[in-house]
Amino acid sequence: MKKIFTLLSFLAFSLSLLAFDGSRLSISAVSTSTVLKVEVDGREFSMKDNSLTLGYLSQGRHHVKISREKTRNGFRTSKMVIYNSDVFLKKGYHLDITVNRFGKVLMDEQIIDQRSEWYNDEDDYYDDDRGGWKQSNIMSSQDFNVLADQLRREWYEANRLKSAKFIIDKNYFTSAQVKELMLLFTFENNRLEIAKYAYDKTVDQRNYYVVNDALSFGNSRDELTKVVRTPRF
Repeated sequence: MKKIFTLLSFLAFSLSLLAFDGSRLSISAVSTSTVLKVEVDGREFSMKDNSLTLGYLSQGRHHVKISREKTRNGFRTSKMVIYNSDVFLKKGYHLDITVNRFGKVLMDEQIIDQRSEWYNDEDDYYDDDRGGWKQSNIMSSQDFNVLADQLRREWYEANRLKSAKFIIDKNYFTSAQVKELMLLFTFENNRLEIAKYAYDKTVDQRNYYVVNDALSFGNSRDELTKVVRTPRF
């Protein structure tokens, strides 16, 4: 019963992104009978509820292409490009692009106030270094602390490991958070298992070396290194 309650508690989490000082780009559209397709730097991204927010973008120029698709009975009938140009993102600024009901593109720029709840919403994730897209839930510090407290209440490490894997499957983490998760376990093999399991769900893999501090034995670090260096397809 305790295990079931813990898992249900995990499902009830309301997660948000960590605050950051990078650039943010949002694209939204007035609800119409048409479907917008968005490409940023040549990568296609789906909009959720006629909106899209990309965090962790690097400062500089990014190419944005917005296409309008008309559909009838679930089939595309026509496609028209309504915006196809570069935008310049400043560090610490949020650029908002809005497409009105007439297809006109409006832009607004505002400095990101990290103290404002307005910027604590869920972003989609764009990783410049790895060149990939992630639609992710990166755990906030507050939610991570709640998670850690829940895991500490698991008396048996086997149950704690299962619960940790369950929440890892649902979210993304920083390397530092993975290290903290590992330190919740006493046995070296469980710490290593968490390190290997969480690697693909880590947003800053270039910093993954920090998790080695939570491992006591050189052979454990060697095993983790093999996992990290294995190509992902």
